[in-house]
Amino acid sequence: MAKQNKDIQALDYCMDMIGGNWKPIILYHIHKGTNRFNKLFAEIEGINRQMLSKQLKSLERTGVLDRTLYGEIPPRVEYTLTPLGKSLLPVVQAMARWGQKQITVNVEATKVKEAPESTQNQQLPLF
Repeated sequence: MAKQNKDIQALDYCMDMIGGNWKPIILYHIHKGTNRFNKLFAEIEGINRQMLSKQLKSLERTGVLDRTLYGEIPPRVEYTLTPLGKSLLPVVQAMARWGQKQITVNVEATKVKEAPESTQNQQLPLF
């Protein structure tokens, strides 16, 4: 029972770091080189400015991102992954691979469901 509690604590900790809809997507974009607020905002479909700001602050507060403010007018802010943030990339990449696989499976299942009746009655290979 103690091991399960440690596993759950570990999952909770990970979810605190990157849980939610936006944090993994933000990490993905910053990893790919997008590190300025306006560029992130333009590239992340469906997020609003307030939510992006909130999520960036949360990632900074937990030590996943570094925020650098340049003393220019207008001010320029850049975000970079910390070593902790870089250590989370395999988790984000695994999530992306899993999602790609599930999308493919769902697309294939939809094609089978939408096929004409004559092809639906044919047996499909199991694997």
